[in-house]
Amino acid sequence: MATAETVRNVIWPVVEQLIDATVGEDDRALGALLVPRSEAAILHRLFGSPVFDLLLKTVLGREQVAVTRAIETEKGKYVHVEFVWPDPAQEDGSYTAADLVSVQLRRYRAAWRVVAVNPAAADFPLTEARAQGILLAAGRHTPEGELPQEPWILPVALFAGNLQLPLRAKAVTDPVAALFLPGLQHRTYGVLSLAGAWRLWSDFRRTAKPELDAPAAWAAAVEFIMGEQTLRDVTQAGVGKHYGAGLPAMLPRIRQIKQSLNIEGLDARYSPLGGTQIVLKDGTGDA
Repeated sequence: MATAETVRNVIWPVVEQLIDATVGEDDRALGALLVPRSEAAILHRLFGSPVFDLLLKTVLGREQVAVTRAIETEKGKYVHVEFVWPDPAQEDGSYTAADLVSVQLRRYRAAWRVVAVNPAAADFPLTEARAQGILLAAGRHTPEGELPQEPWILPVALFAGNLQLPLRAKAVTDPVAALFLPGLQHRTYGVLSLAGAWRLWSDFRRTAKPELDAPAAWAAAVEFIMGEQTLRDVTQAGVGKHYGAGLPAMLPRIRQIKQSLNIEGLDARYSPLGGTQIVLKDGTGDA
């Protein structure tokens, strides 16, 4: 169990280092703070430090940060540290939900490392569906449905798929990923969907070691499965058309991926709809 002293003296400094590495664009230091193959590590691989500028809300341009609470889940396996960037214009130090960030950490090789960063409260994390709803509501209250220009909208747009960051070169060295990652971005999948797609393909390659004889067919298979995992109304033929892949090449690859990874319905490993929900009970957290 993480004590208040452990959070203050051991865990919170890791979050501070994460913020400092992001602001300083120190890619090496940033990568060293992340649990390998975690959501945060995948996003770092795909986009580098710019994605953490948005997730940690350093784009708000605030200088002060304050811890609001720390919540343990899964019997102490994870600690969720929630912090806030108070608005300096407010003399009483008040803040809104748009100023909150939560960082999920766990122990890795005897040190606390970052698993995920969410630009919202720990017990009410931002999801792709919620982000899309926020943007829809915001558009109703601006002239001609335009989105607000304030920095707080940026992480919301990133989750909703309205904002797409440039992919790093190291993210698209695989011939299949080089097709489906830009494809998903073109069709405005959110950032968590891109991370889920990369994890799905990476897991499949490690498990099945497939022949990459038809990259377009594999890419179409990955996008179709992610369409299912995000409950998009997509068809196999429609997705295949995007890649110039026919059904005879695409269908067996869809089956092979699902069978190799034991995917049935929504899968928490890959779907942005299957995230952890924290329920607060007497000041503690549970998942």
